[in-house]
Amino acid sequence: MNNMPRLFGIAALIATGVGVASATPALAQSAAELAFRNTVKGPPPGWYGPVFKLSHDYPETVPSECAECTWLKLNVDFRTKFPPPAGNPWTSGNWSEYLKRILDYVKQGQDPQFGNTPGFQIKVGGKTRWFNVPWMAYDPAAGREFAHGTTNERTAFPEDLIPPSNNPQSVQSPHAVNLIAGMSQSCPDIYRKIGFETWAVGYYNEWGGMAFGKAIPKSGRPQVVDYLGTQMPAGLPFPQGTVVVKFLTTNAPVDCVPYLKGSPEWQIDRHVLNEAAQKYTCTRAVQISRLVQVDVAVTDARSPTGWVYGTYSYDGGQSGTTFWDHLLPLGIQFGSDPWTFPAAPKGESVPAQQSVLNPDVKIFEHFGCNHRLAGPVDNSQSSCLSCHGSGFAPPKGAVLKFGVNVPPSFAFTGLCTQYSAMNAAYFDNILSPQKFAGGMFPDALPLDTSLQLQAAFRQYGQFNTFKAPVACTLGN
Repeated sequence: MNNMPRLFGIAALIATGVGVASATPALAQSAAELAFRNTVKGPPPGWYGPVFKLSHDYPETVPSECAECTWLKLNVDFRTKFPPPAGNPWTSGNWSEYLKRILDYVKQGQDPQFGNTPGFQIKVGGKTRWFNVPWMAYDPAAGREFAHGTTNERTAFPEDLIPPSNNPQSVQSPHAVNLIAGMSQSCPDIYRKIGFETWAVGYYNEWGGMAFGKAIPKSGRPQVVDYLGTQMPAGLPFPQGTVVVKFLTTNAPVDCVPYLKGSPEWQIDRHVLNEAAQKYTCTRAVQISRLVQVDVAVTDARSPTGWVYGTYSYDGGQSGTTFWDHLLPLGIQFGSDPWTFPAAPKGESVPAQQSVLNPDVKIFEHFGCNHRLAGPVDNSQSSCLSCHGSGFAPPKGAVLKFGVNVPPSFAFTGLCTQYSAMNAAYFDNILSPQKFAGGMFPDALPLDTSLQLQAAFRQYGQFNTFKAPVACTLGN
């Protein structure tokens, strides 16, 4: 297996630091300039690949109803039942159709193969449909790169994407297979320490764009208002009709994860691996990443959290001729199942029912904590909604500190492994503008499940306090 990153044209200069614009924003720039920067650094002279431009011409108003949000008219049952019903309502409960209708909306006007060029199109039918969250190009380590506007997210490891053939008992999903034909036997050993980098880009439709256009106006400074007695960003909660989509890429090679065969290969200006030290470094270079996961989320007033999340995995074994045909639906989630361990003691736990998982998944997929929904490169100890439900920001432009002034979104001691007050709060159902459960972090501003907006508030807090981003320390 060739473990060297694939570099493209002028990208070889980027990797050696020749002719590279500084990855650290100038200290003299204003909040408005920094909030709406396209990327951490622009493409170098002579670059011939795709170039990302932040979509931030946010609409001031939207129609009172989203006519194309046909899933909102579908008859689905959000009610919790005790005891939980037998069987899986994926098909019988219309959840498969619900998720399909969302994807049909997302892929309107898009390239059938979703290739590196043109990538994701923000205009549909001549009108701008899709918008980005500002302030995500301030962090030099993880901020937006110039090709597709992706940001660095959780590093996945072999156990996330490769079945544990020597320990099948550790597979959480009842649908996961234990062998992947064609997998290199050396792959897990090579990547066990360094993992696979995940770079992802997210978009909101007009309803969502209007909301965070009010939350972070042209001044670049977040605006906070009183909503039903709670301090929260202007424009929130997100209105009915909001749709979010996120595309996640991985540098996992096909001989590690054969079901990625045929996945679109995007040029991503991401971290270079120091092979000798077995560490990713702060140096960025344009390298290939493959589309591995597509997440969607929609507001739905019928849901106990106001949201429905869904996720897809790319599966080269799926029949069809387009990228979209090869997206395998994994399931949907509309609540975090607060009656299920570890939100409840094991002796009182009931099976999760606010996640509905596709029973026909044949590729390896770990899912989330105790059969809650999670995607291939997500944390198997968490779940889509419990992670996003912890989306809060500190007040008054303070520096964000997970577990201190906002909930720990991604990890904490005992996550998913023991019943505790923290797990009970983390896997509770929060309906915005409710505060985080259990009386914890009472001053934190609810962000209505938006971790992208949390990233924006986090970077603004860094700028507001120190007037400089956190320096990249990768590889140290």
